Amino acid sequence: MKVHLRVFVEIENLGKAMNALTDAGITGFYILEYKGMSPQDWKGFSIKEDPKSTIGLIRDYAKDAVLVCSVVDEDKVDKIVESVQEALEGEKYTILEVPIRRIIVSYGGNNKKNTDEKAEPWVIEKEVPCFKCGEKAVQRIMIDKNKAKVYCNKCGASSYYTITTEN
Repeated sequence: MKVHLRVFVEIENLGKAMNALTDAGITGFYILEYKGMSPQDWKGFSIKEDPKSTIGLIRDYAKDAVLVCSVVDEDKVDKIVESVQEALEGEKYTILEVPIRRIIVSYGGNNKKNTDEKAEPWVIEKEVPCFKCGEKAVQRIMIDKNKAKVYCNKCGASSYYTITTEN
């Protein structure tokens, strides 16, 4: 079964959350920016029941936050959640796991996805010990359709990987 994993974080913790999710193995995500208030922040407020007053109050007092969403296999959820909890220790966050009964993808009348379009490669930089020299340095990771290249900015070593999928 698939799970729609949702992680609510304050905007300043988005990087920590994204690194934890990526390190734990998510393969894709989307984010929604919003303004939010926790029940502790809302306590004590009394407002008129008209939409303008409510929206005005939220705009004035709510914090900027982000909802990071990903669809993952159920057996991977615990590892991902542990990674997020470790990375965000001491910070405010909320994690929701929503089971998915069905996923329907429509390609707008086309029988298959257009594979002729070339997607831009992902470029990620992370400071970690180099796989070759062992020194802590920025590693540049370029991920393209079915391959990845890791390049050490300190010693110049490169490593290439072929990405395969599993159903």
